[in-house]
Amino acid sequence: MDAAGTPDEADRIRDGLRLFNEEFFFEAHEVLEDVWHKEHGEPRLFLQGLIQLCAGFHHFQNGNYGGAAALLARGIEKMRRYPERYLGLDAAAILTRVDACRERIERMRTGTEPAAPLEFPKIRLEG
Repeated sequence: MDAAGTPDEADRIRDGLRLFNEEFFFEAHEVLEDVWHKEHGEPRLFLQGLIQLCAGFHHFQNGNYGGAAALLARGIEKMRRYPERYLGLDAAAILTRVDACRERIERMRTGTEPAAPLEFPKIRLEG
């Protein structure tokens, strides 16, 4: 991982991504937020975007479609400011999958699509 900071911070990011992939979005949010609080460099806004994705999917799990769609949109907006490959992640692929989920959640929120489970995206580390 190309993360700025210490090896421990890179390990914590990996832990957060593992939790995200296991669909423990609240826990992933907490782990990544801890790293975010310590980060003062370039990755800070990207990490905040990842945290908002976690929070958005957590809201979806709790049936809050409006909150989910809004947080996913804010996270996507922050992460789009970075290169397509960042911190050892294929950010472009992540954003494509998350945006498709956000659009589907928005349709559920407005009633144009019935509420149904989502296939949550997975975040893979490159290399």
